[in-house]
Amino acid sequence: MISNKITHLITTIERGGAEKQLLILASEQVKSGLQVEVFYLKGKPELKTELEAAGVLVNSRLVGKNFFKQILIFFNCLRNSPSPVHAHLPKSELLAAIAVSNKHFIFSRHNAEPFWPGSPKVISMLLSRFVCKRAVRGIAISNAVKNYLINRGEILRNYPFEVVYYGFQKDTSLNQRGLEVVSKLVAEKSSNYKIGTIGRLVTQKDYPTLLISFSAVLKNAPKVDLYIVGEGYLQKDLIELTRKLGIDKNVHWLGKTEFINEFLSSIDLFILSSKYEGFGLVLLEAMISQKPIIAANNSAIPEVLGKSYKGLFPTGDTNALTSKINSAITDNNYTDDLVKSLVSQLTFFDPKEMNKKVNHVYSNAGF
Repeated sequence: MISNKITHLITTIERGGAEKQLLILASEQVKSGLQVEVFYLKGKPELKTELEAAGVLVNSRLVGKNFFKQILIFFNCLRNSPSPVHAHLPKSELLAAIAVSNKHFIFSRHNAEPFWPGSPKVISMLLSRFVCKRAVRGIAISNAVKNYLINRGEILRNYPFEVVYYGFQKDTSLNQRGLEVVSKLVAEKSSNYKIGTIGRLVTQKDYPTLLISFSAVLKNAPKVDLYIVGEGYLQKDLIELTRKLGIDKNVHWLGKTEFINEFLSSIDLFILSSKYEGFGLVLLEAMISQKPIIAANNSAIPEVLGKSYKGLFPTGDTNALTSKINSAITDNNYTDDLVKSLVSQLTFFDPKEMNKKVNHVYSNAGF
């Protein structure tokens, strides 16, 4: 890499998949000798302390400003301290496309969804192509993301758009305070079998399929609890669904928590019922914690778990999910096999290898 500095621009540094992945990438870049600065546009600085501990400069000058003011401030910052830019998530990509001159930036696409969700298809496509025209290259975090965007027409087939999988630190150390916090949320002394899931309470995550399947499981295995980590606009509707299904006493809503490792250490089985995932970083977190995983067979999920993984079920199929959960509860050999089959998968997501591939993209971009 010609430059000795890289500037990342991201919408938030709250605890989401893209944000946590940036923390890992930026940390590896610092270790490799780069100066790394992260600008973010809004939200709580939840990852600020961890980024700074890794040697990353966190710049909050754009926070709380309107979009046009952010463009001006970012432009002036780059003029005073020139650096290639790596943009993450739509609003930041659009800002970089306007503020960064001479194609001096690349972007990462983290989601298998429209560039601008909720807008007419043609608007989203035009915005995405505008970013592509201004950027020199792009990164997709999975083949599922790449194929989705190309098939939708948001990325042209001949565009230099490379797949670089997330990297993940194999750190299973547990925080004592985190264990104390989680133990108050998850009844560790209970003999009940504990199922857990993590994700925003939104349509994408398909919680109705999970809850309906869980209600069927309880008919034959009443000593099972479901713990859900996450917040979102569907929480009231989902709580009402648990009441209608008569399972509200066995479903526990934990909200957001920074203690993901500690939560995973306290459960027996992890489930991801999503309709689609750009990657599914939470799957890597569960794999590192050596938990058996049952997940919907779609988008990037089989890329992460392996296409032949026996814990995959057809998306939205409540009967199939119920059967998988029952097998996990009653058959230790089944869950042992699930965990063992995931060990080799982790080699695909080494953070040093991810940093090496991202650096290759930078080099091809002329950075």
